[in-house]
Amino acid sequence: MLPEWKYQLQGFRGLNPPPKPAKPALLVIDMQRYFCDPKAPAYGLDFEAMLEPCNILIDRFGKLGLPVFFTQYYTRSENDASVKWWDASLDRDSEWVELDPRLHRPKGAPELFKHTYGAFASTSLALELKDMKCDSVVVCGVMTDLCCETTAREAFDRGFIVYFIGDATATTDPMLHFSALATLAHGFAFILTVDEMLELLGGE
Repeated sequence: MLPEWKYQLQGFRGLNPPPKPAKPALLVIDMQRYFCDPKAPAYGLDFEAMLEPCNILIDRFGKLGLPVFFTQYYTRSENDASVKWWDASLDRDSEWVELDPRLHRPKGAPELFKHTYGAFASTSLALELKDMKCDSVVVCGVMTDLCCETTAREAFDRGFIVYFIGDATATTDPMLHFSALATLAHGFAFILTVDEMLELLGGE
């Protein structure tokens, strides 16, 4: 049974049948202790619930020998835009920056530390994807409307096909989640479920 948002997004280009990717990379956005640990300052129950769907995608990418990237958010200084907006900082050496230990992590999978919402703006991601000859990215993780959406928009602007996984992303409010999916479906990304993405990837 498809989630309700799949029906609500009907008519947007991002709900059209997506092309099969030639060489996609999985971007696991900010699945770190700061968001997923129940004791963390920015913990959300829905964020922790993303561990299983993210791990399902990670495992399939690993079996297919496709690249997986993990991002970790931190704040660089008091002048960072996010610090000014949220009035909260996160030191790179903090335990909260660490990836959630329950995540499956393929050997050699790159970890990218970023101090911006988007994964492209403050990391080497674009160059690494180019070196790997990736044509597309698959986005999962948290938060839907902030770091995940910004990363998807950045990828689109850099010429990548974007697959955004609606049931492997989460944020603080259902309205924000749906609004982000609707915006992306209108002009930036194919919005898929985990099962749909697995079918598109093929393999077992």
